[in-house]
Amino acid sequence: MSFNKYKCHYFEENNWCLKLSPLYQHGLVTSLSNGSIHLMDWNNLKTISSIQCHGSSINDMKVINSDFDAGSLIATAAEDGVKVWDVRSKSNVALLQNEKSSPFYSLDSRHNLLACGTELKDYDAELHIYDIRNWSKPVRSFIDSHHDDITDIKFHPCDPNLLMSGSTDGYVNIYDLTQPEEEDALHQVINFASIHSCGWLAPNRIWSLSHMETFAVHELNDKSNDMVEPKPLEFGDIREKWGCDYVIDVYPSFIATGKSHDTRGELKIIPFQNERADVENALVIPDAHGNEVIRDVLIPKNSNNLLYSCGEDGYVNVWKDTTNSLNVPSEFWDYTQPFVAFANSVAEVDMDMDETMETGATHTQESSDSSSSSSSSDEEDKKKKKDKKDKKSKKDKKDKKKKDKKTKKERKEKKSKKDKEHRYKPY
Repeated sequence: MSFNKYKCHYFEENNWCLKLSPLYQHGLVTSLSNGSIHLMDWNNLKTISSIQCHGSSINDMKVINSDFDAGSLIATAAEDGVKVWDVRSKSNVALLQNEKSSPFYSLDSRHNLLACGTELKDYDAELHIYDIRNWSKPVRSFIDSHHDDITDIKFHPCDPNLLMSGSTDGYVNIYDLTQPEEEDALHQVINFASIHSCGWLAPNRIWSLSHMETFAVHELNDKSNDMVEPKPLEFGDIREKWGCDYVIDVYPSFIATGKSHDTRGELKIIPFQNERADVENALVIPDAHGNEVIRDVLIPKNSNNLLYSCGEDGYVNVWKDTTNSLNVPSEFWDYTQPFVAFANSVAEVDMDMDETMETGATHTQESSDSSSSSSSSDEEDKKKKKDKKDKKSKKDKKDKKKKDKKTKKERKEKKSKKDKEHRYKPY
C-alpha cells in the first residue's frame, strides 16, 4: 500500500493546524493556533468559511453530541473559555466560563452533554458538564478529582453514566454519573503517568497514552467488593518498539505515530486490533509534514482511500491510497449495541456518616422484629454480621478514595508548574 499527496492547504508560517473534525454535511473543520477554525471543502481543501473563535490558541475542538453525520455545532476551548459555534451561520451559540477564570483545555460531547476540563489553577483542575439544551450553568462539576491540567475527556459511547478524564497529575479517572456526590462518583482511579490522551478501546477496556510515550490498556472495574484490580496490559515506552518519536493518537483500528528528527520526518499508520500493534504491516508516509510535529489524522468514513493530516508546519494534507485498499471503521466498536457498566451491581450511595449506617441497620432490625416475632436469633446474628461486613467494605472503599486524593494533592505540591511539559501545547 502506498500514498501520494493528493491536495494540500497552507495557512501561514507559525500558524499550527491542531485538530481535524468531520462535519459530513458541511465540510472538514480544522482548528488553528491563531484561535480560528476553518470549514474546508472535502475535495479541494479550500476554505468555505472561517470563524475567529478566540484570541489565543485553540486547546481542543469537539463536535457537539459527536454528531458527525448531521451536526453543525462545534465547541472550542481556549484561555478565555469554551465557545459553541454554528458553522452554518458562523454564530456563537454559547460562551462557557468558570468561577476561577481557568483556561479550558479539553472537551468531549455525547448523550446531550458537553464536558469541559480546565488547566490547573490553585490546587485543582475542574471538570464541568453542561446539558447542551440549556447552557446557563453546569449540571455537574467535579472540582476535587484532579490536581493538574485535565488533558483529555471521553464519555462512554454506549453508557451515558460513564465519563473518563485524564490529567497531567498522572491519573485517569472513571466517574459514575449516577452518584450525586463527587467522592462517590469517582468510581475508578488509574495511576499511570502524565496523560496525553485516553479513551475507550472497547466497552470495558481503557487505553492510556502518556507524555513520556508510554502506553497501556486497563480494565473497567465493576462494583464488587474485591479491591484487586485486573492487571493492565503494559506496552511501556513504545518509541523504539514502534519506530517513532511520538504517538499522535489512537484511532479505531490503528495508531498514528510521527517522527520529526534528523530531517527524516514521517507519518506512520500502525494497524491496532485485538490490543496488538502490527508494526510489520505499518504504512509509512515519508516527509509528511517535514520535521514538524503532526497533530492529527483523519480517515473519513465516506472516502476510505483518503487520509487527511495536519501539523505544526501549517499544512492540512490529503493523501490518496493508490491501491484503494485502506478500510478502517469510524468507531472502536458498534456503538449502537447496548452496554450498561453496572447493570448487575447495586449502585453506591452516599454513606459519609457511620451514624447513618448504624441507624439504618437498627431500623432494619426493628422492622424485622415487629413484622415477625418468631425470627430466630441465628438469623439476627447473620444479619448483623452481614451489615458489619458491608459497613467495613464501604468504609474501606471510602478510605481508599481519600488516600488516593491525599496522594494526588501531595504529589501536586511537590511538582513545580514550570517543570511540566505539554508535548502538544503551543505556548
